[in-house]
Amino acid sequence: MATVLIVDDEPDILLFVRVNMEMDGHEVVTAANGEEALEVVHERHPDVVVLDVMMPKLDGWAVLEQLKADPDPLIRTIPVVMLTALGTDQDQVRGGIEGAVQYLPKPVAPDALLRAVEMAVEGDPEPVQRKAAQHRALERLARIEKGSSGSPVVAGAPRPRLGGLEHLRGLPSSGTASPRRLTAPPEALTEKQRVLLLALVEVPSVSDAAAALDMSRSNIYASLRRIGRKLDVSDVSELLRRLRSGELDAVLET
Repeated sequence: MATVLIVDDEPDILLFVRVNMEMDGHEVVTAANGEEALEVVHERHPDVVVLDVMMPKLDGWAVLEQLKADPDPLIRTIPVVMLTALGTDQDQVRGGIEGAVQYLPKPVAPDALLRAVEMAVEGDPEPVQRKAAQHRALERLARIEKGSSGSPVVAGAPRPRLGGLEHLRGLPSSGTASPRRLTAPPEALTEKQRVLLLALVEVPSVSDAAAALDMSRSNIYASLRRIGRKLDVSDVSELLRRLRSGELDAVLET
């Protein structure tokens, strides 16, 4: 039995999810908005959070961001299952990139919901699940950029190149000579900064990355300037050149 926090501002959805979770033997706590959800998380430390996106006061994206940035490892490693009416490819990609381990569009079948919660609670440790979800999201982003988001992945077909993730996952390199790789102290970059850099490898411009990640261009440039200061690269254009040439792969691995 797990403790499941359900976060949704629609009473009917709360009741639907609660009944199904309780029938499956779980203990359920609820929150009607993002601010309340964060309070409950710190009070109860649930085993999994089922999180809606579109809510008043603090939406699900902001809740997810705060959970994954929490200084307490017991909080930031709580698995999050997104349950939302936002079912576009871009929304699902964003959910994976920002730290959700599962993304379920409404309406959802009870069995699918129960399986998602079971996988979140009984599967690999949350950091492993989150990394796998980010990897899937970046693969999907690559297909979207190529105009084939709706096409299934064919067994045996070449995988999209995902920049630093080849090194993170231990996949073989292309065999070409490696460029000079910058290094940095351990934990120099935050997880969110690494995800941003990995996404920028896959798209041709900052504008495309902004659209894919639902961020403003100014926020991306601000993040890149902060990353540049950490890596002693003063120019954003130079930072992007080094990123796309593979010189930052060692930094992305830390």
